[in-house]
Amino acid sequence: MLPKNPEKTQQIGCQLSACGKFLCKFAPMKGKLLILLFFCVSTTLVFSQARVILPDSSQITTHPDSVNLLPRQAPSGLSRGPEEPFDTVNLELPAATVWHLHPRSGDRIVVPMDTLKHNFQQTTVPDGYSVAGGYLGPIGSPFISKLFFERDETSQFPFYDAYKPYNKSPRQQVFYNTRVPYARLDYQTAGSRPLREQRLRALLTTNFGKRLNVGLEGDLISAKGLYKSQETKHNDWSFFGNYLSDRFETHLLVSTSTAKQFENGGVTDERFIRDPESVGQNFSTVDIPVKFTDTWNKMKTNHLFFSGKYNIGYNDQKKDSLGNGEFIPVASVIFTSHYTGQDRRFLSYDTVQVTVEGKEMQRIDQFYPNRFYNTAVDDSTTFSSLKNTFALSLREGFKPWVKFGLTGYIEHELRNFSMMDSINGTIDRRKHRENSLFIGGILNKQQGENLRFNLQANLGVVGVDLGEFNLEGEVETGFTIAGKRTVLSGHAYIKNLTPNYLQKHYHSKYFWWNKDFNNMRRVFVGGKLYIPFTNTTLSVGVENLQNYIYFDKDRNSAQYSSNVQVLTVGVEQNLRLGVFNWDNRVVYQTSGNQEVIPVPTVSIYSNMYLKALIVKELTFQFGVDAHYHTAYFSPGYEPALLQFYNQREKEIGNYPIATVYANMHLKQTRFFVMLYNAASAVWKPRDYFSLPGYPVNPMMLKLGLSVDLHN
Repeated sequence: MLPKNPEKTQQIGCQLSACGKFLCKFAPMKGKLLILLFFCVSTTLVFSQARVILPDSSQITTHPDSVNLLPRQAPSGLSRGPEEPFDTVNLELPAATVWHLHPRSGDRIVVPMDTLKHNFQQTTVPDGYSVAGGYLGPIGSPFISKLFFERDETSQFPFYDAYKPYNKSPRQQVFYNTRVPYARLDYQTAGSRPLREQRLRALLTTNFGKRLNVGLEGDLISAKGLYKSQETKHNDWSFFGNYLSDRFETHLLVSTSTAKQFENGGVTDERFIRDPESVGQNFSTVDIPVKFTDTWNKMKTNHLFFSGKYNIGYNDQKKDSLGNGEFIPVASVIFTSHYTGQDRRFLSYDTVQVTVEGKEMQRIDQFYPNRFYNTAVDDSTTFSSLKNTFALSLREGFKPWVKFGLTGYIEHELRNFSMMDSINGTIDRRKHRENSLFIGGILNKQQGENLRFNLQANLGVVGVDLGEFNLEGEVETGFTIAGKRTVLSGHAYIKNLTPNYLQKHYHSKYFWWNKDFNNMRRVFVGGKLYIPFTNTTLSVGVENLQNYIYFDKDRNSAQYSSNVQVLTVGVEQNLRLGVFNWDNRVVYQTSGNQEVIPVPTVSIYSNMYLKALIVKELTFQFGVDAHYHTAYFSPGYEPALLQFYNQREKEIGNYPIATVYANMHLKQTRFFVMLYNAASAVWKPRDYFSLPGYPVNPMMLKLGLSVDLHN
C-alpha cells in the first residue's frame, strides 16, 4: 500500500537525511553501530508510513486506572514545582497515551511524553537531575542528589544506586499506546576529539491493531572524560510491549544494561583547577595528576518483567451505535513476576610497585589502610532476585456509591548473593540465599476534583524481612478561584526497615565487614501548596530517622543508633513578563547531625531567559541558568565501593555552575547549543568541584538534537 501523503513522506525523508548528516559530523561513537542503529530506526519508521491508521484503543481514556499516585521510597519532589500543564511539542498523535505501571496493582499511571519545548538543554547534563547534585564530571558517571529527600532508600544491590539517573527498571519504564508509529532520536555531543562526550538515545514504538503495542529503546553513552582515566561507557537496551483489552491487560519488559566507569580516585593537586597560573606551565586537563590509573568498575543488569491482569466486569446496558455495551470493570486479578540479575566487578591493573614508609606495595594500595589479599584488585559481587506478586483489586467507580478502590496483595521474593570470602586462608566465594514474604493493601480514591488519596501498607510476615512494615499515605485537594485551581497535597509515612544483606556483609580487597544492624525507623510528614495567581509552589517536609545506616568517614558501613531529624523547605517562583522569563527554585535544608546526614543549607537553581515565537512554528529560547549551593562537607566518592561516604576533610560549594544556552524548536525537531560552566571564565578562584577531588568539566561547548517522527 502506498503512503496516503507522498509529500509528507518526502518531508520525513528530508528530516532523516539532515539528521543523518548531523550524526556523521558529530558522532564517531561506536562508529558503525550508531550508523546501523540510526538506519534501523529510520528505515523502520519510513516503512511504517504506509501502514493504515488504526482505530485507537478506547479503554485507556475511557477507564483510567484508580491508582495514579506512585508509592515513593522517599518524598521526592519537595524541591520541585507544581504539576503545570505539560509543555510538550504538538505531535498531533491522536489519543496517544503514555504511562508507568504500578509494580503491585498493575494499574497504569499516565505520564507526559518526553517532548519538552523549553529547557531542553537541562536534560543533557548531570546538573539537570537535581537543584544540587554531586557527580564525577562526565555524563554517565556516578551521581548523588545533595537534597536528602530526593534520595531513594538503599536497594538490595546498592552498587547500582549511584547510576539512578540512568537506570532502566520496570518502575521507570514507559509504555505506549499510539494510533500511529512513533520514533524519537536524541543525540548530544560535547568537546573535541579525543575527549569527546556523546550520548545517543533512540525509541521506536508502534501499535499492531488497537490492542497490541511493541517498542524498542536504546541509550548509548560514551564519554572519554576531560581528566585522566575518567572514561564512562553505558549500553542500555530494552524491548517492551503491552496488550490491552477489556478483559486482559499484559505488560512485558526485557532490558539489559552495562556500565563501565574508569576510576582515577580524584585529582591530587587542586591548584590545577583553583589557580592554574600558579602551576607555571601550559597543560591540558589530562595532565592533571590523579590518584590511580588502569582501574575501573564494571556493572551489568538484566531485567525480565511480566504483568498480567484479568478484569472481571459486565457490559453496560447502554449500547452504542454498533449495538455494543460499554465494558465496566468491577474487580481485577493481577499477577506480576520480576527477575533481576546484577553483577559488579572492581578491577585494577595499576600494579606498579612503589615504596611507602619502607614498605613495597602496588601503587593503588597506598590509598587504602587495609588489604585483605595481595594479588591485583579483582572484586566481584553478584545478585539475583525473583519477585512474584499476586493481587486482587476492587475497582473504583463501577457504581456511583463505590467511592474508592481497594487492592490486597501477597508478594514473595527470593534473593541470591555471591561475593568473595576467606576460607582456611584462601580466597573463595561466599553464597547467600534469603526469602521474604510480604502482605499488603492499597486504598485509593482518584476520581473527583475535591479529594484524592492513596493509602498503602505492607508487612513482612515470613523470612529475613519479618516484622518490616511500611504505612504510607498521600492526599490531594484543591479549589478553583476565578478559573484557576489552587492545589494542596500532603505526604506521610511510618517505616520499620530491615537492613539489606550487603549493608551488613561485604568482602573485598580493601573493605571487609560483617555487622549486626538494627532495623531503621523513619517517620516523615510533608506537604506542598501551589498558588496559581503568583505561579508559586511552597513545600515543606520533616523526617525523624532512627538507626540510620550510612558510610562513615572511614568508608565503612555504619549505623547511628540515636535519632536524627532532617527539615526541608522549598520555594519555586516562576515569573513571566512578555518574552522575559525567570524561573527560580530555592531549597533550605537542616540536619540534626551533619556528620551523619550532611546537607547544604541553601540550594538554588535560577534560569533567566527570553522565549519567543520567531516565525510560524519556530520557538527560540535564549538564556542563562545556574546551580548553586552553600559550602558544606559534601559526600566523598569511594571507587572501591561505588558508594558515597561522609567525609569531613573538605567543604564543597559557594561556586555557581552556570550555563549560557540557546534552544530552538521547529515542528518535530529540537536543537540546543550551550556553553557549559561559563562562570569559570570570570569567577575566581575557579573552585568548580562537584565532590571532593572531582571537578566538573571546564568550560566547553555542547550541542544536542532531538527529532520526533510520526505519521
